[in-house]
Amino acid sequence: MYVAPKKPLALLIGVTGDLGFAAGCLLQSLRRHSPHLEADVVMYTDGALPPVDAALLEGMGARLTPFTPPQADLPAEAVRQFSLLCLACFEGFLLLDRYKTVIRLDADVAVQDDISALANYGPLSMALEDPYFTDTGRSLPASVNVLKPLPGLDGEAPNLNSGVLVLQDSLPEPAKLRDLCLRRLKNDASYLRYPDQAVLNMLAQQLRRNDPPLFSLLPYERFNAHPRNPAAQTAAVVHAFGAYKLWDDGLTRCSFPEWHRDYCRWLSLGGSPWRGEVGNGEYLEGGAFFMLNRLYGNVQTAQELLDRMRDDLVREKKLRRNLEKTIAAGGGPVGKDPQ
Repeated sequence: MYVAPKKPLALLIGVTGDLGFAAGCLLQSLRRHSPHLEADVVMYTDGALPPVDAALLEGMGARLTPFTPPQADLPAEAVRQFSLLCLACFEGFLLLDRYKTVIRLDADVAVQDDISALANYGPLSMALEDPYFTDTGRSLPASVNVLKPLPGLDGEAPNLNSGVLVLQDSLPEPAKLRDLCLRRLKNDASYLRYPDQAVLNMLAQQLRRNDPPLFSLLPYERFNAHPRNPAAQTAAVVHAFGAYKLWDDGLTRCSFPEWHRDYCRWLSLGGSPWRGEVGNGEYLEGGAFFMLNRLYGNVQTAQELLDRMRDDLVREKKLRRNLEKTIAAGGGPVGKDPQ
């Protein structure tokens, strides 16, 4: 009896030339925490990786694939902020010809535990945007992805975050779904603030309306936790979406020392570093204990300032009372010029 060969699993990652270190950290943590995950790493690049970084990533098992972005008149701000590598997620639908499961991970994630369970979700799965990302503690609506209301997108629905995406070959005609996504991308390009996320939200909403079993939610506390979420300390996947990344903010990196260790290992292998600015870089000098010690010092200094201000206020009140007594003793009205 013929038994069809088992279709393998693919991890899809997109990386620009200046973020090779992020991909290196991601691959190190994946191999450490999911050693039994038999997955091919398909890494789309812009062709600008330094040769040493490309060699290191290939040595870690990545298959580097040049990516040609689809033609779309996207807002300049979206291109500057996210790069066109974000659109490589749509290649995942084509990979389903060769793979049973495709797991797309953003480069700005930290893997802290086994992610093998992601292969049990689908046929298309994304997580709700972590509500801890906002100051209000409420998830943003899907309208955050666009510059104006668009047909096909329920802007009031909770936003789905595209940082972790699971696709299964049980999706009907995945190549046609990709074509649908690219048509929406091209037709609505100038109104898309977050291009890949906007289109994937439209697709997920369509699947939920027309064939609900085709979409399932990933638990964001486990597989797409924002660093502000207390659950991020033990989440399998932490996603630093937003302004502060693991590499450009010392406080964020200090909060996730495992990523920092992988970054140091990457540098020790000769990989290229992050060449941009690092905010709060002083907190990296001594790790979490240094951060707490510095915080204690700041609190102590503030307390000393408050004590001095309190003493000054007591003296000022005493002087005012003495002045009022002197004026009253002279027969003049307090607070008024004498006539």
